Amino acid sequence: MTPVLRRRIFVITVIALAAAGTIYGFLPKAVEVELAAAKKDTLQVTIEEEGRTRLKDRFTVSAPVPGFLRRIDLNVGDAIKKGQAVAQLEPLRSPALDPRSHGEAKAAVAAAESSLKAAQEREQAARADADYAGQRHERMKNLFQRGTIARDTLDQAEADARRAGANLSSAKAAVGVARSDLERARTAGQDYSAGRAGSRGTVAVVSPVAGRVFRIYRESEGAVQQGEPLLDLGNQADLEVRVEVLSSDAVQLRKGMRVEFKRWGGDQPLTGTIRIVEPAGFTKISSLGVEEQRTLVLVDIISPPEQWQVLGDGFRLDTTFIVWEGKDILQVPASALFRSGQDWAVFVADSGRAVKRIVQVGRRSGLNAEILSGLKEGEKVIARPDDTVREGGKVKAAGR
Repeated sequence: MTPVLRRRIFVITVIALAAAGTIYGFLPKAVEVELAAAKKDTLQVTIEEEGRTRLKDRFTVSAPVPGFLRRIDLNVGDAIKKGQAVAQLEPLRSPALDPRSHGEAKAAVAAAESSLKAAQEREQAARADADYAGQRHERMKNLFQRGTIARDTLDQAEADARRAGANLSSAKAAVGVARSDLERARTAGQDYSAGRAGSRGTVAVVSPVAGRVFRIYRESEGAVQQGEPLLDLGNQADLEVRVEVLSSDAVQLRKGMRVEFKRWGGDQPLTGTIRIVEPAGFTKISSLGVEEQRTLVLVDIISPPEQWQVLGDGFRLDTTFIVWEGKDILQVPASALFRSGQDWAVFVADSGRAVKRIVQVGRRSGLNAEILSGLKEGEKVIARPDDTVREGGKVKAAGR
């Protein structure tokens, strides 16, 4: 081979390699994607909301009568028995008297004492008149029987005796009134310390139920009015969960549906059942300032009490309502689905290329979707297709 021929072959080879490198550089490269296998597993359709525990029956103990409340010695969390006295009410005490009022009260007592004395004197005078009229009537009766006096004189004596008796009864009543006025004046003159000395007539307020103290409205002593709340009592073992659910979600809930409670502080989730979905809704402003229409759902905890006995009133739980549950359901990640016209589709990884496949979608959970047709178990789909994935384009599993 001549030197000229060798030089030509070398130049042609270099040009061919450069052209091949240029062409290879412009060829599309495989896109790294995350693959997920279509598999059969349990699928749950759920609604998640935040719930709060509360007592099923909260008993607010109130003052049955106006009175002076003694200091309540109980503390929040104390155990109580049914019928146990939880508060003591004394009769209301008189207010302390200033010097002027005290002087007026003493003068009123003195005046009442004088009125009583005058009434007693009038009673004695009336009694003397009644005695005389009675004796005179007896004498006139004897004289009439002997024919010494006329009938009219006897009738006059009898009328005088009756009149004197009536005056005596009136005088006795006046004495009673004066005595009552004196007692009232003396009572009005008693000051606070005098009223405090007596404890007769104390009313014991008892618990209507066995349980615990959940709230004390007033610990210190002082005057209270009838119906004023004193304590909140309840049975800690009788809790329910109160959940505010969007009205659009509440229409899917039914009495008896299974519920799970997570992130409540314990190691294991708790279970419950829906007791009631309240028929009335209400408007609530969300944390983002959006008006939401919600309704109240009450759930009973059915897990063994020893698992959740540490829960109290007003504790937070993450609540999951299980609307539907199926086993051996063919499913893929919900993020793998995308719209293709009016249909749903996925990209299937087949021989290193992305192949679009139209699928029929059934129920959805938060993360997965049921596939009714279009896929077989075990086929690999692109979990999160983006704009770089095209039909027929090369793909490879991420990390390979």
